[in-house]
Amino acid sequence: MSNDRLSASRRLDVALAMAERGDSEAAIEVATAAIEADSDWDEAYFALGEILEKAGRKDPAIDAYRQYLMRDATDRMGAEVRLMLLGAVAMRDRLPPEYVRALFDDYAPRFENSLRDKLTYRAPELMFEAVRTLLADMPHPLEVLDLGCGTGLVADVFAGKIDVIDGVDLSPRMLNRARAKGSYRDLVVADITAMPDMATSRYGMVIAADVLNYLGDLEPVLAMIHARLLPGGILVMSLEEGAVYPFDLGPGQRFRHHPDVIAGWLKRAGLEVISDQQGTLRQEKGNAVTGRIVVARAVSAIIGPTLLPELAVSAVEGDPGAPIVLH
Repeated sequence: MSNDRLSASRRLDVALAMAERGDSEAAIEVATAAIEADSDWDEAYFALGEILEKAGRKDPAIDAYRQYLMRDATDRMGAEVRLMLLGAVAMRDRLPPEYVRALFDDYAPRFENSLRDKLTYRAPELMFEAVRTLLADMPHPLEVLDLGCGTGLVADVFAGKIDVIDGVDLSPRMLNRARAKGSYRDLVVADITAMPDMATSRYGMVIAADVLNYLGDLEPVLAMIHARLLPGGILVMSLEEGAVYPFDLGPGQRFRHHPDVIAGWLKRAGLEVISDQQGTLRQEKGNAVTGRIVVARAVSAIIGPTLLPELAVSAVEGDPGAPIVLH
């Protein structure tokens, strides 16, 4: 560490301690001094932005976050998320992947304790109840793909009720904890919007628990899920419910989806809704987070804009009543 970075780091530590005590003005002054000591340190700009934002100084906070983004194009600290919440940039379709990865890599050691004990997280239990009566009639062996599997909370709940489960997650440290449980056959570090090759190409069930909240427009990923499901296969997903159509970004830095948009997205992705139930996913700052547990079945055709025009023409010129199957 250079002398400039060391001096800046010491000053920033003092600034953060001042902000924690509620002395915002002094914290802003010392954080600014940290940047003066090392003007290339991206984290100092982000920290200054946070201090300014908490102090109610919106415009200077926006400038600090923008200064951070000029120095870290990957946005591992999530400055663009802050700018979206401050109304300084247009709503994006997803949160920055590097930010989500860094967030959960850091969160991994305390993830389960935080969700289960502090936030009363129960999405996996709600999802199991939503599909419980369907499991007996599904073809076996039942192979399941767990999207955004994290440390394996879904596998904990579904253990003994399914035959095989594979998992995908953006965070290597979360997957290390899932791997230690021994519940998964295959675990892959990947972005769910760019699905890697898995041990099985198509699954009887895909589970997406508390992962689609990090995406805004779900239509592309739902089409990808359809491609990963066997005919008649089941998708079960949890979504946070919002009042803004089609979606907005909540203060918890997760997307909330309007109920009216979900059915249309599913239909165009070739997924038929079986059930759509409201429930409390977890607690956040003492308040219940309302969500939806949606179960949908894969049908043979994808309709709407995801259907290739030449396939549509071919079907019409041949047998108009025949189903269109995309491979």
